[in-house]
Amino acid sequence: MAILSPSQIHQVLKEEAKATALRTQGAAINLSELLEKHTLTADDALESLNSNMRFGDSSSIRQRAVETALKLNGLLDSENAKPDFHVTINILDSEFQGMNPILLPR
Repeated sequence: MAILSPSQIHQVLKEEAKATALRTQGAAINLSELLEKHTLTADDALESLNSNMRFGDSSSIRQRAVETALKLNGLLDSENAKPDFHVTINILDSEFQGMNPILLPR
C-alpha cells in the first residue's frame, strides 16, 4: 500500500464531498418526482383534506380534517391558546405594613 501525501488526501476528500452532494441532490430530485408522480404534492394533499372535511364518511373524520386545517392556518395552536395567567397579592392590612410578605404566618 502506497503512502499518500497530504495534497492527495485533500483531493480525495474533495472528490468524495462532491460525489456525496450530487447523490443527495439527486435523491431530493428523485423524491420530489416520485411525490409528484403519485399525487402527493402539497396541493393534492390539501385537496384531499378539503374533500375529507366536506364529505368524510363519519363525523370524526370530518372533525379531524377541520382541526388539521385550523392548525395549518395557525388558528388552533395549543401553546398560543393558553390564557395569560398572573397572580397578584396585595396586603392592605396596616398591621403588616413594613414586613416582608413572605415571612407572614400562613
